[in-house]
Amino acid sequence: MGWFGVIRQFLRIAGPYWQSEQRWYATFLTMTLVALTAAQIGVPVAINFWILNLFDALEGHEIDRFSYLIGFLLLIVLANVVIVNLHLRVKRRLQIGWREWLTHKISDEWMVGGKHYLLTYMPGAHDNPDGRIAEDVHNATEYAIDLAHTLLYDALLLISFTKILWSLSAPPYLIFDNVAIDLPGYLVWIAILYAGAGTVVALTLGRFLVRAVDRRQTSEADFRFGLVHARENALRIALAEGEANERLNFRTLFTRVREAWDGVTAALAHMFYFSSSWSVLSQVFPTLIMAPRYMMGMISLGALMQTAQAFQQTVAALSWAIDNLGKFADWRASVERMMSLHDSIRRIDAQRLTNEGGGIERVLSDKPVLAFRDFSTANAAGQAEIVGINAEIQPGEHLLVTGETSAASTVLKVVAGLWPWGRGRVEIPAGADLYFMPPRPYMPADTLSNVLCYPAAPQEKGEAAIMAALRRVGLEALIARLGETAKWDQVLTADAQQRLGFARLLLHRPDWIFLEDATEALDIQGQRDMVALLKQEFAKATIIAIGHSDALGGLATRSLEILREGDVFVVRETP
Repeated sequence: MGWFGVIRQFLRIAGPYWQSEQRWYATFLTMTLVALTAAQIGVPVAINFWILNLFDALEGHEIDRFSYLIGFLLLIVLANVVIVNLHLRVKRRLQIGWREWLTHKISDEWMVGGKHYLLTYMPGAHDNPDGRIAEDVHNATEYAIDLAHTLLYDALLLISFTKILWSLSAPPYLIFDNVAIDLPGYLVWIAILYAGAGTVVALTLGRFLVRAVDRRQTSEADFRFGLVHARENALRIALAEGEANERLNFRTLFTRVREAWDGVTAALAHMFYFSSSWSVLSQVFPTLIMAPRYMMGMISLGALMQTAQAFQQTVAALSWAIDNLGKFADWRASVERMMSLHDSIRRIDAQRLTNEGGGIERVLSDKPVLAFRDFSTANAAGQAEIVGINAEIQPGEHLLVTGETSAASTVLKVVAGLWPWGRGRVEIPAGADLYFMPPRPYMPADTLSNVLCYPAAPQEKGEAAIMAALRRVGLEALIARLGETAKWDQVLTADAQQRLGFARLLLHRPDWIFLEDATEALDIQGQRDMVALLKQEFAKATIIAIGHSDALGGLATRSLEILREGDVFVVRETP
């Protein structure tokens, strides 16, 4: 995608900030920022005329005029301090406001309806979504405002100093066949040619920098993800004595970071070959252009210095692309990574992959049964898995599913609305309170009482109910730690985590319960205790359990077995 395409796509995603509920605040900050940027232009314009008067005063040895100019300079400095300080505050408020809005927008799109889970099965460049939301949204919004500000500043600077430079371009004469020819505003044309040549060279070299920056950001994100993944799985790594493997993985990931860093260094080095010579030449070039006229007595020293400074400002305004190419490269790389995530999330809504292009129809039904009509599942590539299910699960049934339980897990994801791949129709009882228990309950880094009641608040359940639930599942020792904050998925054993899942079930009291290997970490007695809990506390609830018959056999009033037949799975009811 070209530069303008990237800008257009970025504005499509991020531009609605100025049409959101914060539009008046955002518009006020934007207009204030524009006004302060215009005020900033007054400082170099005032300095330009101050330089003219200063050097004319020095050339004429005018001490009174010199003293007056010192006082005027103090006023310019004071005005600049006030303008720059206000500009900084307004700009940063606009940047954080825009970042906050866009962060909430993309994170809300990501963390809804299981899209954060489905995204792992979607094709496309959307790895490390956490880094894209935290880092790339930050860079995209902050750099966009920085670049827009400098572009506006340079445009206003160009308008102001072009007028000044044009007025200072006294017509030099070129003689052809005894005819004097003058070129009005010749210094302006020289500045345009000079800056234009530099911009063309910089943009040509900058293409390599953009690609190098994109590779660096990707490798940095991969390295961060590797570290976070190891931290989140610290216990499993320690039990497996896999530290050496993780260290090797860290070194491999950082090797890519170093290679990407070296790539950026090489691209910057090529840029600096040009920019270093350009920056030195730009400081003296205007003086060299005007020096002959001064030495011939055509202009005063003040006019020479004023013209040189005006020329420098004009060239600086025309050199926006050169000065901001590195930041533009960072901005583009961040925008492309952010857009990849956003577009992948949006594609999930339309994803309906099946063998023949159909889809799973998941509907709410007036009937109190969970029904599967001509239902089949497929993997994310569209290959069939479980085929030919036509079944109804009546309210109050306790159904045990055994056999190829990994395939049965997909059916639960379909019921939960987390798996679009397949065909047929699933009818969900309208008003049913569906509750899913995976092998390990999710436990945020929060107080134990919040973890137990998740996603509800402890106030909704009550302290007495929370303590009773812990006692009921054999975790009374944790009552004293209800106000403690910890990473409970690392603090608690697998046995305690599964018992905590049943305590959470007691607090929520659903009428449709879906269990997936929810007792696998418990010993025999623990499994019997949890089955007894289900039979006593949820006798009227509908329970669909995936697991082994020896663990949950005493619970079931009906059993299904999933068997492999060739490349697919079929469901058989067992006596």
